[in-house]
Amino acid sequence: MKLSPPNARLVARQDWTHGLATFHIALDAGPTPAFEPGQFTNIALPAEKAADGSTWGDPGDPAIKRAYSIASSPAAPHYEFFVRLVEGGALTPKLFGLPLGAPVWIDDRIAGHFTLEDATDAEDLVLIGTGTGIAPYRPMILDPRTWDRFGRIVLFYTDRTQPELGYVDEFQALERARPGRFIFLPSLTREAAGSPWTGLRGRIQHFLTPDAYRELTGKELLPERCQVFLCGNPTMILEVQTQLEQHGFRKHRKKEPGQLHIEKYW
Repeated sequence: MKLSPPNARLVARQDWTHGLATFHIALDAGPTPAFEPGQFTNIALPAEKAADGSTWGDPGDPAIKRAYSIASSPAAPHYEFFVRLVEGGALTPKLFGLPLGAPVWIDDRIAGHFTLEDATDAEDLVLIGTGTGIAPYRPMILDPRTWDRFGRIVLFYTDRTQPELGYVDEFQALERARPGRFIFLPSLTREAAGSPWTGLRGRIQHFLTPDAYRELTGKELLPERCQVFLCGNPTMILEVQTQLEQHGFRKHRKKEPGQLHIEKYW
């Protein structure tokens, strides 16, 4: 990709832990394009010159472009992106090095089909994510339309250690505000045994057996009452898909509607 003039700015940043942050990016002009929760857009920065707020580079210089799920509410005045630093990566070290106010290029095209559009209204909307794979779920949860279509939202969210879980306070507050309608189930896979963590430990797969789901949520994990979204580590997705297909769930396809909606986010 050739470098285009910047059309947006980094206006805020929230660091969750080293190498994990939410970037707030606002367009320089015009409203933020409308999007459906679960969709993504592209961010680009100069490939060779530093995007440090003073030097952007000449039009036509090489640029690095990457796609990121939009993590902000559809009603927000700017975009939010939940990003993990990839050491030695092409884009994320540059992104994490930006000062506030630095120029950024944002694609005005919104893309992606990992949305609720094709999901059938159901008793339970089950959102399953690893790491930054929970990014597309946040706008789904913040969209009032979602609550009109599903009796409950159950969010399974796993990472290695407690500091790597983003938005925890927000999700816990929502659980308190919507008792019985929002169930937040974070889990950790590598948290030290002596840590103060009192939540679930282990891989998501352990909590998606019929008995475990019933114990955690009080209801059944059945294809006739649940729509399930999977986002994150491809290994997790494959294992959970196989696990749930043994209990009657089917991957959703346009011509063959099912209950499993999948986005590999790696």
